Formats: sequence, structure tokens, C-alpha cells
Amino acid sequence: MLEESEARERAATMLADAGIVLTPADREAIEVADFGLGDLERYGLQIVVYVNTERVCAKELVMFPGQTCPEHRHPPPAASRGRPAAGTKRTCSRIRAWFADPQLG
Repeated sequence: MLEESEARERAATMLADAGIVLTPADREAIEVADFGLGDLERYGLQIVVYVNTERVCAKELVMFPGQTCPEHRHPPPAASRGRPAAGTKRTCSRIRAWFADPQLG
């Protein structure tokens, strides 16, 4: 069974292989999500968060060979009631997915 610490190290290695430089603190802060399914080898996502505000985010997303990210929802911000006002939206200025197989990415 894949442990969170191993997933962090694998993700950091994949990012390094792709030319992404992480500090030791960045490596330790890699988020590992199994979406409550308890099978990280099959269902999961490793995330480096650069910026995450109510309206903007910048993240690196890493998936391992054979790993899938299940469909999921993000709850709206606490102050939000329904759709945002015209002209406002949450934008992700930089989200990149890294795959172990270069033919996939």
C-alpha cells in the first residue's frame, strides 16, 4: 500500500525530472489526496500549492501511472451564495498536470 510519505517523494522526483525545483519545505508540503477512498495507488492526486485564495489558485498536479482522480466537487466559499456576480469567477492561473509517461503529458 502506498504511504503518504512515499507519494510525496515520488511526486517530488517526478517534478524534479520535469525541471520543477522545489525547496525542502515545498517537498514536505506536497498535499496527498486519496479522496477518502483509502487506495492511493489507484485513486489519488499529489498537489504542490503555490497560491490558493478565494478567487485564484496556482498548483502543480501530479498523478502516478495507473492512478486516477475521481470526480469530486469543491464546496463554494463560505460567503458565496450560488453563482458569482457577473464579471467575477474563480480562475486558476497555473495548473499543470505531470505524468510519469511523457506520451501522456
